[in-house]
Amino acid sequence: MRFRQLALLGTLLILVISFPATTNMASAQSTPVDIAQNKIVQAFQIVQQADLGGASPAAISQLASNLNLALSYEESAIRLFSTNRTGSAVFASLSLNVSTSATVQAQTAASAARTQTFLGQLGAYSLAIAVGLGSTLLVIELDRVKNFVRKTRLRRLRLE
Repeated sequence: MRFRQLALLGTLLILVISFPATTNMASAQSTPVDIAQNKIVQAFQIVQQADLGGASPAAISQLASNLNLALSYEESAIRLFSTNRTGSAVFASLSLNVSTSATVQAQTAASAARTQTFLGQLGAYSLAIAVGLGSTLLVIELDRVKNFVRKTRLRRLRLE
């Protein structure tokens, strides 16, 4: 019985310690700058995935330029945050729009790269199957082809 009481007390102690003593309501709310920063990070990760997925270098370069623009807007939003919240929100919104656009473009480029890779593999496998089937038929039917050629030669010899 004593062990159960100690286990229950220990569990309650762990639960109480895991909850913060005071909560800061301001830290629980995301600012537009925080949202823009998170979107830039997400966009960067998706652009990186598109690059690794085989997207064209020109598309990746354009996406990187867009991310740099979003980052400069976000830096402006951070600079203005303490003095001009409205201006900061405007720059954060611009950053969010540009990074969202870059995310969509990166997903499109990655999808196009995957489709191109799939079609290339499909063509290669189709060609390999066709060549394999053709060589199999040739090997199996080689005897008939030889007989046909021999009969044709014999007919020519008889006609002459």
